[in-house]
Amino acid sequence: MLQSISYLNIKPFETFSGRVNNRKTTITSFEHMLRNEKTAADGAAKAAVENTVPEEKEAEETVSDTAESQSIIYKDPLTGKEVIYIDVAKEDAADKASSSSKVAETADSMKKTKYDSYFKAAAKKYNVSESLLKAIAKAESNFNPKDVSSSGAMGVMQLMPETAKGLGVKDPFDPEQNIMGGAKCISQKLKEFNGDVRLALAAYNAGSGAVRRNGGVPSYCKTYVSRVLSYKSAFETAAAVG
Repeated sequence: MLQSISYLNIKPFETFSGRVNNRKTTITSFEHMLRNEKTAADGAAKAAVENTVPEEKEAEETVSDTAESQSIIYKDPLTGKEVIYIDVAKEDAADKASSSSKVAETADSMKKTKYDSYFKAAAKKYNVSESLLKAIAKAESNFNPKDVSSSGAMGVMQLMPETAKGLGVKDPFDPEQNIMGGAKCISQKLKEFNGDVRLALAAYNAGSGAVRRNGGVPSYCKTYVSRVLSYKSAFETAAAVG
């Protein structure tokens, strides 16, 4: 069995001239080495004690003069460096209040739109969900009646010129006509795909042909479909809350 051997990493205090070939040797007495090591250790301990700052003087606390600031400045007595500590609890409370305000604002914006009467009438006329129509409008144009996409889609429901014409929409930038046209279009897609909302939305976005060729929702439509369904759920939740 091997035994562990400890070595003392000690630099000799002095050297002596040897008598063999006039070479120097680093051998000293063991007692001498221990005595020097103890002296060095005692010196280090003493220095550490002398440099220790009393606990009550480790930091000087001063409160900022600014009325709205709740931060505290600590000054290191050794380095003179000042550090500002912020009341995290109060900041967290402020953040939560701000977050709650944003949530409330978002919920309110989902309860009503300036075209609610048009969405309600279109939903009733074409027997489609009012929340679905609003969700499409939100995803397509964010309810902007003057919006025109890079591909030429127009208005609140983003109808292509030929599509709008085929749906009987004379003025695509008239929000009422546009919403009625969009409702008619999505109702046709729902019938075409046997009420499958995901396929109907994909067809509304990319065309029925693209859905049939892909045997389902094309990969490039998945984000759009998920977004619309998310908005639909949000509108329904907001309506339920009242």
